[in-house]
Amino acid sequence: MRWKTTAVLAVILIALGAFFYVYEVRQGPAREKSTAEKDRLWKGLETKDVDELTIARGSESIHLKKSGDAWALASPVQGRAESRPIEDLLTSLTTLRVEREIEPNPAKPADFGLEPPAAEIVFTAKGEKRRIRLGGKNPTGLWVYAQAGDKPAVVLVPDSLLRDAQKPVADFRDRTVLAFEPKDVKKLEVQTPGGQTVAVVHKGKPEPLGPEQWDIAEPVALHADREQVSNLLEKLKTAKIKDFVPEAPKGPAEYGLDRPLRLTLWLGEEKERVAKTLRLGKTVPDKKTVYAQREGDGTIFTLEEEFFRAIPTSVTAFRDKTVLAFERQKVEKVELESPKGKLTLALEDGLWRIAAPVQLKADQTTAVEVMSRVQELRAKEFVDEGGKPLARFGLDRPQIRVVVWEKEAKEPKALLLAPAREKDLAYATVSGGGPSAPIVLVEGKVLQDLARSVQDLRDHSFFAAFDARDVTRVQIQRGAETLVLERTGEEEWQLVAPRKGKAAGGRVSDLIWMLRNLKWRDLVAEQGWDPTPYGLQPPATTLTLTGKDGKTVAALAIGKREKGNAYVRVPDQPALYAIDANNLGELPSTPEDLLL
Repeated sequence: MRWKTTAVLAVILIALGAFFYVYEVRQGPAREKSTAEKDRLWKGLETKDVDELTIARGSESIHLKKSGDAWALASPVQGRAESRPIEDLLTSLTTLRVEREIEPNPAKPADFGLEPPAAEIVFTAKGEKRRIRLGGKNPTGLWVYAQAGDKPAVVLVPDSLLRDAQKPVADFRDRTVLAFEPKDVKKLEVQTPGGQTVAVVHKGKPEPLGPEQWDIAEPVALHADREQVSNLLEKLKTAKIKDFVPEAPKGPAEYGLDRPLRLTLWLGEEKERVAKTLRLGKTVPDKKTVYAQREGDGTIFTLEEEFFRAIPTSVTAFRDKTVLAFERQKVEKVELESPKGKLTLALEDGLWRIAAPVQLKADQTTAVEVMSRVQELRAKEFVDEGGKPLARFGLDRPQIRVVVWEKEAKEPKALLLAPAREKDLAYATVSGGGPSAPIVLVEGKVLQDLARSVQDLRDHSFFAAFDARDVTRVQIQRGAETLVLERTGEEEWQLVAPRKGKAAGGRVSDLIWMLRNLKWRDLVAEQGWDPTPYGLQPPATTLTLTGKDGKTVAALAIGKREKGNAYVRVPDQPALYAIDANNLGELPSTPEDLLL
């Protein structure tokens, strides 16, 4: 009879599945909607249905109207409205639930704070006007007494609605300073109170994926600092009004707006271009703000003084301060001359090599650091526009000379640097690749940063890169003691000598990675050295890594440690190196240091 029992259970299981599908899947959304609608004061209402709203509290009234997807203030002032507080209020209204009825026909509405009410909200939704009066809070403080529509009954509703309705007028006002998108700006102009004007125009992108380009068009033609322009536009877009000045100001002079600083944006293409101007007046030092006003709008407001101070007002402030412009991905060769000598870096198969005075593999990180330092160098001050002799600034015999060759360029560009009379500054200019460049002041630290020798730039790695997972055997020789470990799994190791036991895989992996990434600090002796004074005859410790094919992947003999240095060499090679002793850490010396 077991088959009958199985059949009955199968039928029950199918019935339960069908019930779950119908109850939860098919009927669930409708049931949730019904639950959500239960006890709502206005059923079937959504925030998008509301298109007009009036909030009255005492003698003050706020009137808001919707135009398209945006809201505007109609009174007590006219202007754009802030969407967030309106959305909060509309959500509270459309989802409003009645907790319970307190009094169906109160004799004294004033007992509930409803005569007069704390706030009265009238709104239009789906062509129908709706009303709710809000009074005082109940004893628990969580609910508010209310009367809905024309019904006299006093009910309890959440106090969140009253909080939203009692927000000050300023909270409902749009605090956007200028509404625009930076990508639409084709020109910007800054005019000082004295009448000096700097105009910057958008030049587009020289390459599809390149950065935006800007040029100063007035009062002189120069390249503009695109980061400076982008930062200004971003700050202006995100700037918010701090406070609104009370209406009916006495006059613009009171706020310094009779002779303001003007910041004007031109948006859109030439034929349909629209101008938006922000006027900035007096600062209020104790509040760290500045008075401002939009052109054509009588509203006066305050902004953070920090924003005002960030507006460039001169050609120098807007000017591109890049000293040597080049595209790093196109650089093929770099020549560096400094008090440490002259050397040449060349790109071969995507990697940098020292091509002269000797041929060596270069340290890729250091080579990139040199090019980044040159590319990111910025002028602090423009000293001369290229009319004076270089000798006046010591640039005829520069302390640092960096020559950059770019692919397909007709001639290289050279950066010249010399110490300036001013402390911590240096003179700089560029020769080649175009017209005479200006002479500028840059930070003096660049003289030290670019003074690199062959030893500084050569690759300091001991071993060619290898995959740590390919290491199958590790040997640690310390005096008469030899520790031998063998890999038994992805991260599992076994100590096989001088005794057997499961080893701490993490400790072994650390040893392998340390050796893989180890770099030398100084080349103490390249040939013909006596290893004895350095503790390398015999060495204190020798580490040997063996690969899957039984061949040595890496080996290092470690000698004396002193003054933060450790002396090392690669077995069977004559060179002696000094490394940072901290990079070695505490090396295992007994089986107990490795066993779990």
